[in-house]
Amino acid sequence: MVALTVRGLLLLLFSLVPALAQARSADDAAEACRSLQGDRFAGLPGAPTFVVRATWRPATAAQGGVCAIEGYVNPTVKFGLLLPEEAWNGKFLVRGCGGSCGEVVVERACRFHVMDGYACLHTDMGHYSTLSDNNWTANNLQGLVDFGYRATHVTTVAGKAIAQAYYSAPPQRSYFFACSTGGRQGLVEAQRFPDDFDGIVAIAPANVLPFGDRRSEAQTNPDAVNTGTDGKPILPNRKALLVHQAVVQRCDLNDGLRDGLVGDPRQCRFDPAELQCKTGDARNCLTAPQVDVVRRFYDQIGAQRGSEFNWISAWLRPATLPGETSLPLPWLAHGRGDPVVIETLNAANNPDLRAYKRQGGKLILVQGWDDQSVMPLPTLDYYETVQRTMGGAAATRDFARLFMIPGMDHCAGGSGAYAINYMKTLEDWVERGRAPDALLGVHPRPGSPLDYFGTNLSRVDNQWFEFTRLHPAWPESERMAPARAPHDGLPQPAPATPLAGELAAQLKESEAFATAALFPRATIAGYMMRTLWKTFFARGTGADEADAALAALPRDSLSPAARDVVARMRVELGLD
Repeated sequence: MVALTVRGLLLLLFSLVPALAQARSADDAAEACRSLQGDRFAGLPGAPTFVVRATWRPATAAQGGVCAIEGYVNPTVKFGLLLPEEAWNGKFLVRGCGGSCGEVVVERACRFHVMDGYACLHTDMGHYSTLSDNNWTANNLQGLVDFGYRATHVTTVAGKAIAQAYYSAPPQRSYFFACSTGGRQGLVEAQRFPDDFDGIVAIAPANVLPFGDRRSEAQTNPDAVNTGTDGKPILPNRKALLVHQAVVQRCDLNDGLRDGLVGDPRQCRFDPAELQCKTGDARNCLTAPQVDVVRRFYDQIGAQRGSEFNWISAWLRPATLPGETSLPLPWLAHGRGDPVVIETLNAANNPDLRAYKRQGGKLILVQGWDDQSVMPLPTLDYYETVQRTMGGAAATRDFARLFMIPGMDHCAGGSGAYAINYMKTLEDWVERGRAPDALLGVHPRPGSPLDYFGTNLSRVDNQWFEFTRLHPAWPESERMAPARAPHDGLPQPAPATPLAGELAAQLKESEAFATAALFPRATIAGYMMRTLWKTFFARGTGADEADAALAALPRDSLSPAARDVVARMRVELGLD
């Protein structure tokens, strides 16, 4: 028998900590949970914490016992923490939030992570709000500091301390996973608090460019770009399909794979002037002002060729109903206070990650090429700046890799293979030294039970996979190769079901999907519209046929949001 060294023995014992810590009765676990409530953690350095509630949930057929924590870090940073008992894997995970944050949604954000054994935390980032309002910023410098950088760090300190007290052992590994504002949280952590996490997944990180009003309105506000002197939209929603069709026809094969996606939009040479009408206006061409809008979307705001579907009801106003004035589009980057102060607090653009690399941290940075909320090129520019700062591409790939995903919308969704098992990939890199040369993406079939962020991907049967694709680490993204299972290459043909029936199902599914993802009300409607417009595009449906299918939908069986969407789309289809 080979004798164990002292180090080897310690490592062996450390690996057994979760099992040893959880070898207790349900009554003991419940008592350990209840003992966490109160001011036990009020003395945490830099993160004075009070646990408002510590609730024990006994095991059920679907879930083991869980200790559910509600607490706050002084002064007002609320958080929720779920501590699985029997299934704990010895790891701590923080899920970031989106938009303006403003609410603790730990049950929704951490549901599948807890099933996988993580102690999982979510914070409101220090204020109360919806995802899309900025009312909380006025006269609230502490709130801006918390949202900018403090809240994620102090709740991480609190969460680790509470987990250690509950399990009688510290977490062996700590991870962070999120998108948008959450992606910014992840980068801020790597830049400012490099010891907090062993691994970070940061998707579409918001605010790697100057913030809000420090950029011109022509750069940041699509509604201003697309409004004519009469106050009406210049480019209508339906013409985004026309532009998208032309882009795909021109650039689909620029990555060597015919799949309806643009692999590297920077290599696409499509000019919207190719669609300009000879005279007047028509459904199958663009007027000169519409050509100008498309160019400004590409050149000033930063939309990439191939992303045109995502302009629908996001950058292009929905059609108005009789008696309505035009509907302005909200732009989240404005209204959070003085832009110089905000940028100072929020900026996630420091490329010096030496401290994070030195402590062994790993960073997976992800960006969808079709993102309409966080422009792709600034994320790419940030990563390339990191490469120059950290000593080159090879030195950076040791600890940080970027993946550009064709056809992926903001955070998830879209026409591409956007569902990815990020946490398995991150664990393999951190714990087993398997650096990800490529991410395997999945595009789910309609009606799939897949979570918005794909956190339950490993639990979804591959019968729900429409197609898969490999996404190599940058800069190999422009030379994509199809995955080999379970389906390769092109999306499957559209089902031969009646169009009205398909639209009814899609309205229901898209509304449920967007609602579960906590989209604001207007964004839910926009997502539903984009889904139906995409169906018309995929089927090659003409305007008259599309209108007839919408008219055939049984109004009484539609939700109020679906009825509103149908009414606006019928107005849009009748404009020409």
